[in-house]
Amino acid sequence: MFFQNTINKRIELKGIGIHSGKTVSTYLVPAPVDTGIVFLPYRKNDFSGINAKIENLLHVKNAITIGTNDFSIQTIEHFMAAFSAYDITNLYILVDGQELPILDGSALEIVRSIEQVGIHVQNAFCDIYYIPYPLWIEKEGRYLIALPSDDFKITYTIDFSSKSDAVGIQTAHYNINKDLFKKSIAPARTFGFLEDIEQLKSRNLALGGSLENALVFTKSNLMNDALRFNNECVRHKILDLIGDLSLVGYKLKGHFIAHKAGHFMDMELVKKINKVITKNKRSRNISRNLRKRKEIEFKKFRDKMNLE
Repeated sequence: MFFQNTINKRIELKGIGIHSGKTVSTYLVPAPVDTGIVFLPYRKNDFSGINAKIENLLHVKNAITIGTNDFSIQTIEHFMAAFSAYDITNLYILVDGQELPILDGSALEIVRSIEQVGIHVQNAFCDIYYIPYPLWIEKEGRYLIALPSDDFKITYTIDFSSKSDAVGIQTAHYNINKDLFKKSIAPARTFGFLEDIEQLKSRNLALGGSLENALVFTKSNLMNDALRFNNECVRHKILDLIGDLSLVGYKLKGHFIAHKAGHFMDMELVKKINKVITKNKRSRNISRNLRKRKEIEFKKFRDKMNLE
């Protein structure tokens, strides 16, 4: 049994937007029960806000952007990952720009700020969703799978061998909880490759990127002073996935297995999970026959992909 949570008092975080290159201030403000995670433009009182849910997704372009025609907010995944790991379900996020600050490229400063003010447990239950049967997204050998589990587990493999020998192939597996997230996932920084920087900037992306807020790799080396973990890159991908999955709007229980996935595939899986949740609400119970059929379909997928 889990309760809804908010924070004890307001938090201010200020920094550069990694894509916009603009300085932005963000204020995290306690919110009442059943509010959800709501983004609001700072000093604009006539706007009801944007709830951080998949139905408000605008686009995926090297980051997650949610919003409407009136207001949008970009690069929310690191903040959302921290809120998810700390079971913060109700919060107002006031932003004086259109992108959240990248800070040092990780979620470490967000986590430290949350721990500094503390979490307020609220008098209402939190919605939990257990993945009922295998779900998956696959494209050209890349895949993202959700399997039933009583825990929240992630197994992730990246392969950037063609980009940099310093990254190569990395695999990590974690049973996600608050303490594990704080020590092993939150400090992992976003990363990119020197050969891609000019192309990204030509698309008005990574305009605020630097060695202060991102790991940058050449074909053979890391340009920064040092890594925080030997497999920091795959840990950061796990950080992104946690934040992306939170757009389901429920505390999730399942085993998520990613192979060379990314934001686009994350969002496609979130949409699929959301459809299953909607269908379950209408029918209430999932039949044994449906579960069995999905298991058979998943076995065919595994055979096709040569998965163990």
